[in-house]
Formats: sequence, C-alpha cells, structure tokens
Amino acid sequence: MYPQPSRSEPSQLSTFKPTRDINVYELSADEASTTGLQNETSVLSIDREDTLALLGIFTLTVLKGSVSILGVTLSASKTAHHVFAPRSAPIPILQCASSNVHTDLDIYSLPPRVRQNHGGAVVAIRSLDTGVEGLGRVYRVFDGVFEPSRWQRSSAEVIRPGVNLMTHSDRDVLPFVLPESWSIALSAAETPPSSADPIQPSVYVVKGPKKSGKSTFARTLLNRLLTRFRRVAYLECDVGQSEFTPGGLVALNIIDTPVFGPPFTHPSLPYRAHYVGATSPRCSPAHYLAAVQALLETYKFEIQTSMPDDESIDTRVTDVIPLVVNTMGWTKGLGANLNAKIEEFAEATHLFEVVGSEEKGWPAYDILQSTPTKALQHTLEAISPNLANAHFNAVDQRNLNILSYFYAIFPSITSMSFPYPSAPLRQMTATKWETSHPLCARYPYEADWSRAFDQVILIGAGYEDVIPSEISNVLNGAIVGLVECEPGTEDPVYLDPSGARELPYVQARYPPVPSTSTCHGLALIRAISPSSSHMHMLTPVSPTILARCRVIVKGELELPIWGMLDFTDANEGVAGVEKGRVPYLQWGKSEGLGGERRRVRRNLMRKAQM
Repeated sequence: MYPQPSRSEPSQLSTFKPTRDINVYELSADEASTTGLQNETSVLSIDREDTLALLGIFTLTVLKGSVSILGVTLSASKTAHHVFAPRSAPIPILQCASSNVHTDLDIYSLPPRVRQNHGGAVVAIRSLDTGVEGLGRVYRVFDGVFEPSRWQRSSAEVIRPGVNLMTHSDRDVLPFVLPESWSIALSAAETPPSSADPIQPSVYVVKGPKKSGKSTFARTLLNRLLTRFRRVAYLECDVGQSEFTPGGLVALNIIDTPVFGPPFTHPSLPYRAHYVGATSPRCSPAHYLAAVQALLETYKFEIQTSMPDDESIDTRVTDVIPLVVNTMGWTKGLGANLNAKIEEFAEATHLFEVVGSEEKGWPAYDILQSTPTKALQHTLEAISPNLANAHFNAVDQRNLNILSYFYAIFPSITSMSFPYPSAPLRQMTATKWETSHPLCARYPYEADWSRAFDQVILIGAGYEDVIPSEISNVLNGAIVGLVECEPGTEDPVYLDPSGARELPYVQARYPPVPSTSTCHGLALIRAISPSSSHMHMLTPVSPTILARCRVIVKGELELPIWGMLDFTDANEGVAGVEKGRVPYLQWGKSEGLGGERRRVRRNLMRKAQM
C-alpha cells in the first residue's frame, strides 16, 4: 500500500511574487494588437523555480517556453486554453516545464519591455466571462467558489478581475497534486511506439474504488493524450459521477481540447449515449452492460480510425482516435462483476488500476483480479481524502452537474452540422451559462405529445407498478431521457395517435435496445396540461435533434431541490407563489404514509446464498 499524505499546517502554494513591469505586464491596446493578443491581458514572466496557484476563470496562452498545469505540459502556441479553478476542486499549480525554447521564437513578437528569463516561460492571462459562476446563485452551496474565502481575501493577490493568486493552502483551498506513480503511468501512456509501423488505436481502461481519484486520473490521461492526438474518445461508465454529462447516462464523447476544470465546467453533448436513469446500475445491470457494449461497438466501427487531415498544420495524429474508459467506483459484489465485463468488452491495451483501501471495496475479488489480460498494467496510488475539499460531497457535485447542464448554452447545431445518423467527430461542450432566470421563469418548448412521442417508458425499481392513468402525475416535473430509435425497431403504442387521450405508455415496457437507439440528452418536463395533449419541456438539446427523439424515458434521476427554487424571489417563493402553496415542495417534516424516505437493507441474504 502506498503511504498516504496527511493534512498538515497551511503550505505555500505560490512562490511567484507579482511585481508590476518586472514580471507582470499590462499590455496597452497597441502592444496587444502587435503581439496578437486581445485587450485587457496580463503577461507574466515566470522563472523556472516559480509556482503560481490561480483561483478563478481565465484563459491561459503560453507565449514562450512551456508550463505544466494539472499534470499536462503546454508549449507555446496560438491556443488560448480555458481554465476553471474553483475552490470546490483542487486548484491548478502553474509552473515552468523544460522544453526547447528555440522552437517557439517566431510564434509571438513580445514587446521589448517584457523580460524573458533564460529557461523560463512567458504566459498571457485573461479573464474569461462565461457566466458559470452564476451557478452559485442557483445552488447556494457553491456560491462564491471561484473567489477566495473570507479567510484568504486579505492574502490573495488579484492578477486579473476574477483571477486571484493564492499564496497558501488551507481547509478551503487545496492544490492539485500529481502522485509519482501517476506521473510514471502517464508518461508511459503518451510515449509513442519506437517502431515505424502505423499507429494502432489504443484503449485505456481506468478502474478503482470511489473517492480514490480515479476520475481525476482519467481526465488527466485524456489531457495528456490530447498533446499527441488531435481527438480522443471518452467512454463514461460511471453513471453516478460523470465527467461530461449529467448522471444516469452511459456516454461516448469526442474531445478535441484539453479540459481544465471539474465536471460541472464542461457539460457536453455526447456523440452517443444511453439513458440508465439512475446513479447506479444496481436495478438494471443487463441494460447497463448492453449500453456499454453498444458504445464500444460504435467506437470500433465509427470512431477509432478517421481520414487523415493533410491540410491541417496540426502536428498531432489525426487518423487514429484512442479511447479512455472510465469505469465506475462500485467495486464490490455485482459492481465488481460489471467492471470485469466492461474490461472484457473493451479489450484494453493499457489498464490503470487505482489501489484503494479495503474499506472502500478494494481490492476486488481475487477471481476477477486474476483474469488474464494482454494489456499493459499500471498500479496507481489513491489520492488521500485529506487532499479533497470536505465541504462538497459527491451528492453536491452530482446535483451541480445536473443544474449546470440545464443552465448551459451549447454551440448551435444545424441539420448540416449534425447529420443523420452520425454526429460530427468534434467536441460539443458548453461555452456559456445563462443564470439570470431560474428554470421556472424560462421559456420552454411546447410539445404535443400525441404527435411528438411514440412511447413513454419508465425504468427503475417500482416503476412497473405505475398504471396508465397516473403517468401524467409521474412525468410532471420529471427529468427524462430523449431517445431516438432507428425506424422500425420500436413499435408505437398508438398506431393512430390523433385520437389518443392518454400518454403513449404501457406498463413494464423494456427500455429501448441500445444497439438501435441513442439518447441525445435530458429534458425537464415542467408541466403537462390536464385538459389537452400539450406539455412544456426545458432542454439544451436543439430543436433539430429534439424532433427526432420519439421516445422519452423516465428513470430514478430527479431534479435537485435547488433547481425547483426561484433565487430571484425575495420572499422565498417560486414565480410569485408563496412557498407554502408551491407544488412538489414541502418545508418541514413530512407526514402520513410514505412521507418518510424508504430504507432498503441490501445486506440480507437468501437461504441459498448462505
């Protein structure tokens, strides 16, 4: 077992001492234009020994030399990297990295007054206006996470508006630490083969228990691979703590730019996805495995090799797209068996195993660990719990991901840029967030369910008992998956829906087959008319794609309570209605049968299991 670091006294994070016109330069409009940068940009000259811990939202452009950030080395280029550094996650430490500085002399023409240290680096920092900090108004637990806490406001130094230099760590600000075993494994993964043979597609599987840093390593591995490949595929099998989508989705994403920030800062529209509808596959393991297998087949047949881009000046590999598979942290019993099946389906070339404690469910059963594999295996040490912010738990992070998805503004999609049946091989990540209005005050889509949908399907424990007359009550205020099925694969409930008076729902219907369907995203059904066939829906999915989703699937995933509130109402009501009369919300203790949360004991065994 690797030794675990302990939380000690506050340690120094930044050795960089900002001094105006010595190592920090505010460029004039003419200097910025001549250099090729935008106005209101700060240029920092960093010595080799300097470290900078930055808190906030900003763009980072390397002008000279190279720097390391979050385990990735960035060299001088025209790319402005978006960095999201909240206190709810370990903040990035920026420092010089060794590289050949003579290769980037002609990229930028810096003003003569900018001091360039031999062996150092020069970077440009610019404030980034995305609106993501507004999520703190929606989910008050995360209010002000991009700003120093009240204990550090006096010591933090402002580099740009919204960008602060943090000098020391404390209980609210913890640094990103790259363990030595991670560094060794990442270097081995990104090293190209020595032979002159064509590059073969690689599959990198990351596994480990929950709260061990597994997802953080998978994100770091993704960023490392993007320094060598133009695009990387990312298969998310952890439906509880997803990286690019809300929980409940098994999703395959195409990533073409590094992601520097926690999951809620880069919600994305997946290339392909399947809706499990829960934060654990415990209730539908067969459907979960079928979804994973279908996405792996999609990767092998549609993604892993592409036409080389000979006209691009990008020196990275363009005709091969590797795959990163992030497995779930459920490593006991059924979870261990599901993870073993995923490893078998993926046919990994590299296997990264984060070693956790037995209390967290690791190691898994010996029979699973002894499964023969041809993959290169790497053993990684777990991140110590002392290096994670204890103020924000997994449920908080999951709820924030859901709310970030519904408040996000995604790139516009047209029928030309999103052709049927395949999506483009490019990243579809949100660039801005609109949080000036709560979800209850947004203009929704109005859909006629008698014409828009062929099926309504409920999945999850107990949903098979919902009778058709109650389906409208179940869907009111629910989160649903928007599913597109191949023509002829799913029979509609009504052959002639024009005269239908009830939603197209049949009890105990199986979810769509993953091999012939895809979930394009989630929607919030805000209201269903009791007197007509109309419903109001909120979704970031574009109308072009929404029109093709003829099936809606309701699972166990629910809208967080913070998404139901109106943060603009000074009287703590919702949309002008006093809080005591707001439907679906109750303040105080519940009363009556079913008012308390049901407790399920899963540690009881049948006689045959003893």
